[in-house]
Amino acid sequence: MQLAMKPPAKSNGTADRRSCIDLLALSDVEPRDVEWLWTNRIPLGELTILDGDPSVNKSSFTLDLAARVSTGNDMPDGTPGVKGRVLALLGEDSLEKTIVQRLAAAGADLNRIKAFKGSVLLPDGLSEIKAAIAKTQAKLLLIDPLMAFLGCDANGDQKVRSALTPLKEIAHTANCAVVMVRHLTKRGGKHSLYRGSGSIGIVAATRSALLIGKSPDEPNYRVLCQTKSNLGPLAPSLLFEPVDSDGTVTIEWRGECEYTADHLLSAPSKSEGKLAEAMSFLASLLENGPVQQGAIKAKAIEVGIALRTLDRAKEVLEVVSERTRFGPGGYWMWKLPEQEDAALSATQPDVAHYGNGEETIRLVRRPDD
Repeated sequence: MQLAMKPPAKSNGTADRRSCIDLLALSDVEPRDVEWLWTNRIPLGELTILDGDPSVNKSSFTLDLAARVSTGNDMPDGTPGVKGRVLALLGEDSLEKTIVQRLAAAGADLNRIKAFKGSVLLPDGLSEIKAAIAKTQAKLLLIDPLMAFLGCDANGDQKVRSALTPLKEIAHTANCAVVMVRHLTKRGGKHSLYRGSGSIGIVAATRSALLIGKSPDEPNYRVLCQTKSNLGPLAPSLLFEPVDSDGTVTIEWRGECEYTADHLLSAPSKSEGKLAEAMSFLASLLENGPVQQGAIKAKAIEVGIALRTLDRAKEVLEVVSERTRFGPGGYWMWKLPEQEDAALSATQPDVAHYGNGEETIRLVRRPDD
């Protein structure tokens, strides 16, 4: 149906111009069921974003996914896989040194996976992507990382939409899933859905958003969470372990877990974790009374706590330093602020315990103490 609209007459007497708007009656739209590359996580014919900090194995995950699609193997949660060809637009890892080895280790059918040789930027390279999908009949297109292939300002909302909207149309027409990888920003305090770099138009163009983070309980494990799902329920989070075998990383899946994306992003940073460890160490060491500074520092070094971190823990806990005497033979004692003042030479215990009594520091006393 075409609806002709007549604009107001020009004051200069020029002929009326007519413009046509294409309209579609919704009664003519044939409903379609949602099809999935990975049930409830990655829809076919749509864009999916995968967010995560550097070094959380995002690329290892996408290669594991590509291997499963190339062979039709089940997905990590046991749901049936979809066998198809895969296209990869890769901008960080070397094909010869990294990608091929990881795909082979994951059991991929390398004949069914194709990589773009040259640089393809969006939106200028959309015609090349469209032609490649049509030629290969690909079921999955990987773009890793997205920012390397955006030929526009990633923070400009309209420019991002002008690049991703046509890509979405290509995916829809070809019924091909597009998974785009993106790094997180360093800005905290935001909902996990909006922590990805670039414009909010990126996540707005997607129908599903995934996030990978480190497990708070097992630093060597990773958690795959879903932060957005417009076409189905949010899928349960999954735990996986990256395994290094002779320099080639593969993934071993460990089942469902309870962590959400917000849990992962609110987890303490590595530096915060080190500080918490030092605070626990120091509080435990001083709970029975003052301890010599030299003995504390020696034990901290022994258990792997940096002296700089120990000093920060001392400051946070408001540990009090007192010197027994000045001049030769004097030394510093540390104690918790709530501990009562006492004559150190008279009341100081000979030993202090750390770690449920398993670690013991024996205080060094001088003959004239």
